[in-house]
Parts: sequence; C-alpha cells; structure tokens
Amino acid sequence: MLALAGVGVGDVPTSLSAYVSRPSLDQQDTAEISEYSAYYLDLLANGDHEAVMKARAKLVEPMKNIRGNASSAFRSTYADSLIPTLEDILDGPDVYRGVNAIQIAGFLGTDSSIRMLEQRAAASNEPNASRRLWVAIAIRESMNNGELSLRSFNAAARGLAEAAEEEDDWRVLMRQFETVSNMVKSGRSRDEGGEDLRATGRELQLRMMKGTLDRILAADDGETVHIELIQALRPNIFDVQQQYLDPELMQYRREVGLNMAPQLARVYDVILLHGDALRNDEELSDCCGLSLRLSDETLRLIEADLGSDEAPDLKPEQLWKDNDTEALREGREAWKAILTKSPYNGR
Repeated sequence: MLALAGVGVGDVPTSLSAYVSRPSLDQQDTAEISEYSAYYLDLLANGDHEAVMKARAKLVEPMKNIRGNASSAFRSTYADSLIPTLEDILDGPDVYRGVNAIQIAGFLGTDSSIRMLEQRAAASNEPNASRRLWVAIAIRESMNNGELSLRSFNAAARGLAEAAEEEDDWRVLMRQFETVSNMVKSGRSRDEGGEDLRATGRELQLRMMKGTLDRILAADDGETVHIELIQALRPNIFDVQQQYLDPELMQYRREVGLNMAPQLARVYDVILLHGDALRNDEELSDCCGLSLRLSDETLRLIEADLGSDEAPDLKPEQLWKDNDTEALREGREAWKAILTKSPYNGR
C-alpha cells in the first residue's frame, strides 16, 4: 500500500468545477486542488474495488466534464498534483489500480502526463499487456482532447510506433495502430502544427504496417513467427481504405496510395507463406479472408485512381475459403507486376 498524506473527508472539496476555467490560480486555489487530489489518490492507491472506481470517476471528473475548457493553469496544477502518485501506482504490481491510473493520466492531457504514458508504451518497460493496451488508448485521449506541445505530441506518437516494433500481443498492437491512424485525421490547425502532425501520422502508419508485415513474414529460423498479428492489421487496412476515400484527405490520396499499395499486396504473401497455420485457427482464418478482401478492394481503388485500371479480376476472400492457393498465387503475381510499373515505381 502507498502511504499518502491523510486528508479528512470533511476537508475535501466536493468538486473542482469552480477552478477549472480560471486563467490563474492563487495559493488557496492550489491548496484546494491538492486536498481533492490527495484524498482520491489515497482511495485509488489503497481502497477496495469500489473505492478505486469512485476515485477514478472523481479524478477524471474535472477534465471529462469540461472537454477542452480547462485553463492551462488548472490543467498543469492538477496534473502536477496527480502524476507523482500515479507513477508510484504504475511502478507497483497491481494491474487494476495501474489501468485506472493510466485512464486518469489520459484525461489530463498535459506534456508531463503523456510523457509518463509514452514511457510505459513498450513491452520492455511495461510487461503487462492490459496496461500497455490502455496506455495506447490513453495516449489517443490525450492527443484528441489534451493541451499538448507539438514536441510532446510527436514524441508520444514516435514512442508508440517504436513500441509497436516489439509488441507481441495483437490486441495491444491494434490499439497502437488506432492511435497512430487517428493522427492522420488530427483536427489541429496548420498554425498549431497540424499539417506536420498529420504527415507524421501517415509516416508512422506506413512504418508500423511495413514493420508488422516484416515480422509476420520473417523466415522461421527458430524465432517466433507472429502470425496472429494479422488480427491487428485487419482494422488498420480498413482505416487505410477509409483514409483513401475520405474527401477531407483528398490532397493526400496519391501519397497514401503509392506508399500503401505495396504493403497491401503483401497480405497475399502472408496467406501464401503461412496458409496452413492460419487455417488451423478458425478466428485467424476468418481474419485472413477479411484482410484479403479489404486489401484487394483498396488496391483496386488505388489502381483505378492512379494506375491503368488493370486490377486482376478475382475474389480473394472466396479463393481463401475455397483453399485455392494457386489462384491466390496468380493474384499475387498479377499485383506484383502492376506495382513494378508507373506510377508505383517512381517513374
């Protein structure tokens, strides 16, 4: 149990709503915020299951109910009062308390809170998969609703992409993909660095997709071949398709198409290399069929838009269900031939 300074319940403010929007805070304001934080942090660190739930709700309440209207002064003061104890909880073994601490940090949305999260994104720093999954979600929450500097935003995104390179749990990897993909649609204005953030999102999404495919396609030389990671790829392929179709992202369509088409075609390689193992698992087999269909649909959209509209006439999901490996191989070769031509070859 963590030892925290005791605060009597009668001394605790029932709410911090009076301070949330204040452009500046005096010493008394800061003391009230500290008392509120200390009381509910003690419940979070040392209370039973119901107490932890209550603590999480009360610690999130000041940020959740105002959505972006918190003043910089309140946000930084509140974060400073919470982060040391949240870090102590995350350094401990209790997964349930840790997940709740991560969720609270996500709502803080400050440079210091997202830095704390980013430092725990990788399996080498946070061995528990449930915590890593919630770190990815909390980083997205901070990016969407926080008050982050461009530097912290970029650092968190790149840290998450690096974490993805060693992530073995497909559920965690899927959340990491979702957070980075979300950057592509960042609502930040150009003046706030939004254009750079969106470009970074596209860069990291491509890097993560390529890296994940590299790992799945790695020759089995005694190391684990993570074929189950295709379950993280499937929703990301759908995200790529939707980005390509999104009229608000029209100006990036050519960039997305040329960069992603070669990676989408590699889904065929996964199926051809690991087909037997994938078929042995019903969930993986279904995922493969959907991944093939989404990849092929997106490749067709790209080819019709950027190429010569020479897409092969095949239905790969049905071919997978029919176990028609030869037809799938022919489809892969057809796409390979297309992708060696202009404009995909850079000429």
